[in-house]
Amino acid sequence: EREAKMSLQDATVIATLVVTDLAHAKAFYGETLGLEELGRLSEEESGTAYQCGGGTYLYIYEREAPAGSTATACAFAVDDVAATVYALRERGVTFEEYDIPEMGLKTVDGIATQGPMQSAFFYDPFGNILAVDNSTRVLESLG
Repeated sequence: EREAKMSLQDATVIATLVVTDLAHAKAFYGETLGLEELGRLSEEESGTAYQCGGGTYLYIYEREAPAGSTATACAFAVDDVAATVYALRERGVTFEEYDIPEMGLKTVDGIATQGPMQSAFFYDPFGNILAVDNSTRVLESLG
């Protein structure tokens, strides 16, 4: 009998988001955010995949009702948060302004700084909260 071994330590993470209009989502994720679309995973799928950095992927699929989460659904780790915010604003993205003292979260011109971590939050057209942050640099400093 085989011993069951399982570890997700080296698994590739694929962020998955729900959208209510796939064509509109493709325009936002492909054109506005500049992600490269790979296509559908199968003929039966009602979604599409995008190539992201570091061997990661984003998968979006269509459903009648949005997910409705109030938490950040997906973060894009970037080297320069301010430059990315500027570039995305040029493409029409609106960043959220937050002042949540109990979380230690306050944005200045759309960017929150918490210690070494910088984050900026925005919505996709379907209510998914997305972020750009410098989490990779911060995580790498942890070892």
